[in-house]
Amino acid sequence: MSNSPMQSSNMTSSEVVDSQSISSQTIPDTLFHYQYYSEKRHVNNGNLSDNSLKKNQVEDWRMRERLKTVSVALVLCLNIGIDPPDIVKTSPCAKLECWIDPFAYPQQKALETIGKLLQQQYEVWQPRARYKLSLDPSAEETKKLCCSLRRNAKEERVLFHYNGHGVPKPTPGGEIWVFNKNYTQYIPVSIHDIQTWLGSPSIFVYDCSNAGNIVNAFNRFAKERDNEARRQLPTIDPQTGMKTTPRFSAFKNCIQLAACGSNEILPMNPDLPADIFSCCLTTPIQIALRWFVMQNPLLIHITPDMINKIPGRLNDRRTPLGELNWIFTAITDTIAWNVLPNDLFKRLFRQDLMVAALFRNYLLAERIMRSFNCHPMSSPVLPPTYKNSLWKAWDLAADMCLSQLPTLIKKQEAGENIALEYKHSTFFTEQLTAFEVWLAKGSISKKPPEQLPIVLQVLLSQVHRLRALMLLSRFLDLGPWAVDSALSVGIFPYVLKLLQSPAAELKPVLVFIWAKILAVDQGCQSDLLKDSGYAYFINILTNNNAQQIQNISEHRAMCCFILSVFCHNFREGQQVCLRSNLLTVCILHLNDQDPLLRQWACICIGKVWENYPEAKTISIRDNIHERLFGILTDIVPEVRAAAMYALGTFIGGIEKNEQIIGIEHNLAISVLVATADASPLVRRELVIVLSAIVHNYHSKFVNAANELMEEERKRISNTEDMHYYNASNYVKGKGGSEGSPSSSSNANASHSSHNTIYSCVWKVLLNLSVDPYPEVAQLASCVVDDVNMHLLKNSFSENISNQYLQNNSGNLSGINDLSAGQNAQTTSNSSSTITTTTTTTFAQSSGNIVNTLRRSRSIVDVLKNFANPSMTPIEVVNPTSSSQNRNRNSTLFSNSYKRNSSTGSLSQLSSLSTLTPKTSEPNKTLNKKSQSSVFDASFNMTSMKNSLPKTEENIDRNNNGNMASNNKSKVNDVNLNTESVIPLKSVFFFWSSEYFTESQTKVPEPEDPGSIRFNERQYKHERLEKLINDTHPRYGLASTKHFDSRVTSFSCDIGPINLLTFHEFEPWIAVANDKEVISLWNYEKNERINTFSNLNPIGSKITSLKFINEDDITLIMAGSNDGVVRLFRHIDEPSNLEIVSGWRALSDVMPTNKISRLILDWQQFTGSLLCSGDVRVIRIWDAQHELCMQEIPTKSNSCVTCLTSDNVTGNLIVAGFGDGMLKLYDRRSPSRESMLATFAEHSASIVNAFLGRGGTQDLITGSSGGDIKFWDLRIPKSLKSLEIYPSGELTSLTVHEHAPLISCGINGQSVKIFNTNNEVLGSIRAHEGFLGSYRNSTVNCLGFHPHQLILGCGNENSVSIFGSEVRQWKLPFIPPEYDYYE
Repeated sequence: MSNSPMQSSNMTSSEVVDSQSISSQTIPDTLFHYQYYSEKRHVNNGNLSDNSLKKNQVEDWRMRERLKTVSVALVLCLNIGIDPPDIVKTSPCAKLECWIDPFAYPQQKALETIGKLLQQQYEVWQPRARYKLSLDPSAEETKKLCCSLRRNAKEERVLFHYNGHGVPKPTPGGEIWVFNKNYTQYIPVSIHDIQTWLGSPSIFVYDCSNAGNIVNAFNRFAKERDNEARRQLPTIDPQTGMKTTPRFSAFKNCIQLAACGSNEILPMNPDLPADIFSCCLTTPIQIALRWFVMQNPLLIHITPDMINKIPGRLNDRRTPLGELNWIFTAITDTIAWNVLPNDLFKRLFRQDLMVAALFRNYLLAERIMRSFNCHPMSSPVLPPTYKNSLWKAWDLAADMCLSQLPTLIKKQEAGENIALEYKHSTFFTEQLTAFEVWLAKGSISKKPPEQLPIVLQVLLSQVHRLRALMLLSRFLDLGPWAVDSALSVGIFPYVLKLLQSPAAELKPVLVFIWAKILAVDQGCQSDLLKDSGYAYFINILTNNNAQQIQNISEHRAMCCFILSVFCHNFREGQQVCLRSNLLTVCILHLNDQDPLLRQWACICIGKVWENYPEAKTISIRDNIHERLFGILTDIVPEVRAAAMYALGTFIGGIEKNEQIIGIEHNLAISVLVATADASPLVRRELVIVLSAIVHNYHSKFVNAANELMEEERKRISNTEDMHYYNASNYVKGKGGSEGSPSSSSNANASHSSHNTIYSCVWKVLLNLSVDPYPEVAQLASCVVDDVNMHLLKNSFSENISNQYLQNNSGNLSGINDLSAGQNAQTTSNSSSTITTTTTTTFAQSSGNIVNTLRRSRSIVDVLKNFANPSMTPIEVVNPTSSSQNRNRNSTLFSNSYKRNSSTGSLSQLSSLSTLTPKTSEPNKTLNKKSQSSVFDASFNMTSMKNSLPKTEENIDRNNNGNMASNNKSKVNDVNLNTESVIPLKSVFFFWSSEYFTESQTKVPEPEDPGSIRFNERQYKHERLEKLINDTHPRYGLASTKHFDSRVTSFSCDIGPINLLTFHEFEPWIAVANDKEVISLWNYEKNERINTFSNLNPIGSKITSLKFINEDDITLIMAGSNDGVVRLFRHIDEPSNLEIVSGWRALSDVMPTNKISRLILDWQQFTGSLLCSGDVRVIRIWDAQHELCMQEIPTKSNSCVTCLTSDNVTGNLIVAGFGDGMLKLYDRRSPSRESMLATFAEHSASIVNAFLGRGGTQDLITGSSGGDIKFWDLRIPKSLKSLEIYPSGELTSLTVHEHAPLISCGINGQSVKIFNTNNEVLGSIRAHEGFLGSYRNSTVNCLGFHPHQLILGCGNENSVSIFGSEVRQWKLPFIPPEYDYYE
């Protein structure tokens, strides 16, 4: 079985793409990197998709209405010695009845003997039924018998067996014949009357000629009766006055088995019994072997008497007779399951033991009687099965047994033990082999194998049980459809009974099978409770001797999953698990190496105490909940989310006292460590936990929100300029919370909740309400809105809100500019001055939570949204307008957070407005793809693909002043009686359960040869090799050839281009403007692929742009100067664009005199993201674990302006600073000792730095002073220095990853391309118009392609791409004037 998908994959150096350094000409290996952000949690962030719900649904395999055949009427009309007048019998003819000759006894004794034998034959299949014999009855006796049976059976099933061999054939009108009292006349009895006497449910067996007449008439009468019953009007009960509809049992549900058709006569072969149909139904083995001998002339040595002497008993599978019956049952069950619809199979073969036995035997009757030109009939009608291929397997088993029969009989008569002599059939072994072959070859289709019912029969044998279970587990691993098939065929009783087996070798496979079943159908709790089946799994968790099980941790994780399902909303299950010390057992596995076991141990703990006060009390006594606090920092996101889920279920449900309140307060502070978690899955569970805390202490949070709102109202009222307050005070802290310690202390003294845990949690919720990941923000907003709704209900807040709206009616335009996610926004000074003991301790232990609160949503903005819900906190204006003069009438990014206060459901973000794209070529337009809505990109909050709402036009901000006078009435019109949506409900348990519905043994599709994903990866691999083989030989040539030919240019229509980056293998270039818009272009076709918003708030901008996973499914990583990193997938599909992840990489951005930036360096080979900026640390995030793994102090008072690292190990990091310093760090050293060297030759801010590829020590750096230096990291002084433009300013710098090419932008007006020897290869001036159709534009950014010899230049509104002349040469080709060895 495969390891958990959450286990780490250690990247070795052999898996790293070895790229060429500047001075090297080595072609790198083209191996695929690990694909980050592609785990299941990134697909839907822990949400259940509609497709998965439908896929995991199973049909109702249980028999909700089990019936028993409790009464049997055996009506025999034989009239021995007198032939019926309408039958002419042959001579000799068949005469045996129940395997005896009726003429060998006196008439009456023969009749009684036949009746008793028939009863005994039926008792084999249903020994507990009440049998009534009616031998040559009269009409009155028949009526009396039928009425008495129905009266005693009540609503259970009655069997009516009719043998009419001594009376005339049934009439076409459905009349059967009995006798008068004196046996002088045949008396007809209509089947209509028998219907009336027996009622429903019933089963009828007709063993007579022309039996089809009875079936046809019965169905006709049944239809008339059912229609009449439905037409009956409801009656009024005189006692209750209620209308009641007469209850009836449909006659169409009655079952009929008839020996032949309407115009057919029973076989008269003297070698067969006269009641051959009854023999097939009651003694199938005996008649089947006799018929087999008749069909095979080579078996002349086998006599009928020998068949009657087959050793053994039917119910002993170790004997020949019992084995034959076992094989016969398996074959007939398998035939029926393969040809019948599932509902009909359950009704006929699983509802009633008697009915199942009769229908299995009926399949044999069809096979035998058709060979004599008789066509048995049934109701319901069954498809023909007499030619099924499995009958050949039965013939083989019968032949093997009959071949040994003479020898066995002799030894048995001699008194010898035949157990050692008998050679058992190979039937089951062969069928298991066939099933195994199907699993290996035919499991691609979702059509179940025909051997599945046989596999279940094999479970009854200890010899084949283990192999059968192993094959069954492989079948169940194919998916929910396989589990559904196994349950429908009847697996459940078998595996339930096996839980009582002590066999150690069965434990792993049984655990696996039960995990697969419960992952699809979680309604088996009562079955596990019965006979203490749950203890089987607890014993595996507690038994130290279970180490002999291979992959014991994974099987224990399955046991935790099974017990979690057992406890889910099932109090009896929680009680027995609590008594079994399951909580203590799970705690022991929290430190296991397998993350899957840690995850499910946490979930199991949560399920045991969920809504169960007694379990929570015991957990408090044993401090079990505190053990989960340490798991909140586990390296695996799913484990952290599981611990958070368990703590969420722990809150509430216990009577509050001082101890309980203290425990819940401690829990509330402990979980806040997850605010800095990079996984949206963990942060979402955090919001759900906090919603439970808010729910349990609702009034406290309302007070905390009120005090924060009042403090902010006073601060705003003292601010002269709302915009200045918004941009300066919140970002730079002037005159606000950080600038006035004295005012802060006064405020703290005046509020009762200001320094409480409630205030701290409330500010965290405000922070989460503007979380970088939309779903987390939406859920947190639901909690915040719930508190604010209750705040508005209170009389004191109503006065505050009205007064606020009146005092600020003229400033609503400024309020609208107050973004909920303003860069580094702070809500109050209390976020940095938490003085209580508990919160101070938390701030020290969780990595400075204060800094994470600085971007909290303003309560004023929250109140403003209640007053005018159409004003949304995130707006993206039309990027075609300039930054100085935006078109206020353009379509805005509106309704970004559509909330449903009653359900807490999440909706999608609307797309950006449609642009009219332009090309760089005059009088030409883009193709239809470009002319479509290029901003038509959507973000689904739950990462699901649903239809998008239409883009709505936002309200013009210039008109806000005119609307202010109406805001008071709008507040009053708000529905304050909205039902509370908290506490929020988590679906993490159900999402985690989906893991067990997926295949644990199947090769992943990208690694499965022949699969679509494998072929896609193979194609990309070959394309990568072709690109590298084509480009790398040109690098040496390009170092001396002109590099100034324009390849293409295009207008982006998104404003100034501040960032650009080339895709490594696709012809894509991604660009970003000076705010939040990202655009993706195909530069070979000059075609816009997609344009979308990064969602960063107004006032912030994108400062880093990267492609990741370039060799497979590419993602775009964007970092903005508010410290947030976001990733997007399906970037080339505008209608399917999704946000994969988002988190605050830097929570403590420190503004300087420079514009703040978030600097990113992505290492694909290690999955590390290096982040820094206006901070004093370099933070290293691990993409796989989604945690900050290391913080390296910069040991500089200046901001970081660039980062670069080696691309082999990722251990060496070089950072450039605003004061011109360069510092070298080594990740392997302790953080405080990681700085290895400082390079101080630059006198101005470092523009960019590039560390050589392939693990070399070469470093190229450039400063804004115009100098470029070459370094060897092992030498403290630079090797070479180039003065590019001493009197100007170097604004941009880029270096080709493989070729010795450097490009820089000077004063934003010109671009120079030169080699490492300072030989200029190209010079481009902006005012000459080479950078596009805009004259006097500035160069904002530069970027080389990772492999190709092209350079991208971004200016005010367009991108131009220039290339080297050698890129057009056909290789091998060396021009005459070029000496390669020069």
